[in-house]
Amino acid sequence: MKKKILTLMLAACMVTALTACGSSKEEGQSQDTTEVSGNGIISTKDYDPDDYVKLGDYEGITVNTDVYTYTDADVDAQFDKEINYYVEYMDAYDYTATDKQTVETGDTVNIDYTGTKDGVAFDGGTAQGAHLKIGSGRFIDGFEDGLIGHAVGETVNLDLKFPENYSNADLAGAAVVFEVKINSIDEGKLPEINDALIASLNLGYDTVDACRQNVEDYLKNACDEKNSDAKKSAVWNAVYATCEVSDAPQELVDDIKTRIAANAQSYADYYKVDLATFITNYMGLTEEEYEKQTAESAAESAKEKLAIAAIAKKAGISLSDDDVKAAAETEYSDYGYDSADALLSAIGQGAYYDYVLSDKVNEYLINQVTIVENDPISITETDSAAADTAEEDVEEELQEEESVSGEDAAVTDIAGTEIEAETEE
Repeated sequence: MKKKILTLMLAACMVTALTACGSSKEEGQSQDTTEVSGNGIISTKDYDPDDYVKLGDYEGITVNTDVYTYTDADVDAQFDKEINYYVEYMDAYDYTATDKQTVETGDTVNIDYTGTKDGVAFDGGTAQGAHLKIGSGRFIDGFEDGLIGHAVGETVNLDLKFPENYSNADLAGAAVVFEVKINSIDEGKLPEINDALIASLNLGYDTVDACRQNVEDYLKNACDEKNSDAKKSAVWNAVYATCEVSDAPQELVDDIKTRIAANAQSYADYYKVDLATFITNYMGLTEEEYEKQTAESAAESAKEKLAIAAIAKKAGISLSDDDVKAAAETEYSDYGYDSADALLSAIGQGAYYDYVLSDKVNEYLINQVTIVENDPISITETDSAAADTAEEDVEEELQEEESVSGEDAAVTDIAGTEIEAETEE
């Protein structure tokens, strides 16, 4: 996951859009419209691309592309998986008490608890009859481990401390005491999947049929987007491989590097950590590795931009300022901005010019090559790892952003784990 964050962060700044147009919009939204441009004024239109690019003979080449699909069985399997996940997430199991008396890792305990700070109970820190799976990581560090080895009927006092970056400023870094009574060790069973269960999960659907349709719609949209991205990526990689590109102008490279650095800072701000911590803990890189990778990525991005500009020049594809503004008018809300001007101000007129140009060049290139589709791939197979990652991410956020138990979390989309997983990756 940590390495994937770097890939996303760099892609958000490169705005070539040839390999992941759909993802770019999601990335923009995830940053709460934080400005990530260096200045965004510099673009390939400031240079003659023929000075840097020798185009290859790409017209008519054969390009193999992956094709993603799904079946009714995939829909059923995905639906069952999602329901199982949300039943656990929303604690909607049918529970029965067992005869087990001593708490171990993996047990689901029924507990009453009260959390106090300086002797006063705090909001979100009290519950009766709550179920907690020991080892799930849903509660703050020390809570679950502190119950291991204790017996049913015991009351345990836990001296704990909230994380320094906890979202509630009143509790961030605070020393607290939890008084926890262990009522029983329970066994949870998946309830019958019916309309009543679906409604109780607060997913926005009142029936099984509506919920299942949402899953099918998600799979269809995921296939459409993945097929589009796969085609764009395959075509661009094949065409770019025919080009010879010399080193790009340093000012273009530096502008991209500045945008990458600003975007990294916006991610750090999102996770409420400083940049050095974000690089180390969330990217899994040393600062030296980060600097090296961003420098290499910026240089390669600049070269790709120039190749795109060279193809546009050869094909007679041009953009006026009005064209760029018109594109921004159709997209600004997708990125979470209030107006086209706000989008252009944040991204930069020059950077957005390159983005729009790349999109038009991509449309052109798809019609200049021969595309051969590979054997179909099930979309559920490719997304299974993403779903697991998403579930881990949800649990991490529960610890950092919600009450101690996370029981008030809002879950509104039955396919949300999968949809967000594509963005997170």
